[in-house]
Parts: sequence; structure tokens; C-alpha cells
Amino acid sequence: MGKRKLRRQSEDGGLNITSMMDMMTIILVFLLKSYSTDDVSVAPSKDLQVPVSTSEKAPKLAVNVVVSQREIVVDGESVLQLTTTQDANGVEVTQVPDDEKRGQLISALYERLLEKAETAKDLAMRTGRAEFEFKGEILLQCDKRLPFSVIREVMFTAGQAQFGNFRFVVIKGSG
Repeated sequence: MGKRKLRRQSEDGGLNITSMMDMMTIILVFLLKSYSTDDVSVAPSKDLQVPVSTSEKAPKLAVNVVVSQREIVVDGESVLQLTTTQDANGVEVTQVPDDEKRGQLISALYERLLEKAETAKDLAMRTGRAEFEFKGEILLQCDKRLPFSVIREVMFTAGQAQFGNFRFVVIKGSG
């Protein structure tokens, strides 16, 4: 009888760490699942002032088009230089050069975006995976000082190149 009592005391007196490790693992998995870093990089520039918004939607990974006061950039590569002219009131106005357009279509931008669309479709076909499926999504970072005519031409061109889902990049602010 004395041996049993002694054995029980040693079993009860030991530290059972298994339950604690299970609990910590569950907490860790929960925190990793709930943590997200869905930021879009906006390169600071005197030519690009992103507008402020109270939007709550998280950005998604897509083709990144930056339209600053000087140029149009697609995924980090310059596609076209914009020009600045003065209107009748002497105010400087940024615009796409006329020799770079066919109506509202910006030729150089159209070719680059069409190339991106074809590459994305080819990748989706080769992998056969749903996450690589071409969705026609594009992230637009437009300078808030740009005239709407330039943004309209960029959007029209993107739409013609099979990018019809637009997401505008803004800085989160209070309204």
C-alpha cells in the first residue's frame, strides 16, 4: 500500500506541460490567421499625391499603374512621359501627348497592359490553379491634382486591354 501512495504523489506532483503547449499553439495559430499585412507600397514623390479617403477595403495584389504628374508607370517600369501645357487662364494642365493617343486610347499603355494580361492568362493556363486566374484587376495610383481627362483615358485604355476591375489606391484618413 505504501508504494501506491508514493507513486500517486509523484504523478500528481509533476508538471503536465502538454495542455499548456496545446493552448499556446491554438493561440499562436489564431493570431497568425487574424494578422494581415495587405499594404500597397506607394513610393513617395513630389509628382504623386495620393488622395485621402475613409475607405475600409483592403488592397489586393494586381497590376499596379501609377499616374503621376510626369509619367505613367506599370509595375515599376515607365511607359509614357506626360506633358504639361497652359490653358486659356494660364493654369498648367497635365495631359497625355496627342501623338501617343488614338482617340482616348493611350497606345504605349495599351500595349504594356495587353502584354501583362496575356502573361497572366498564360500563367493561369499553365498552372491550372484558381488563385492565378486572370481577373482583370488593376490598382490605380493617381495623383489627386491630375485632370479627370487623363484618368479617364487611362481607365479607358485599361478597359480595352481587358482590365475592367479598378481599385484606386488612397491614403486612409478621417472624413
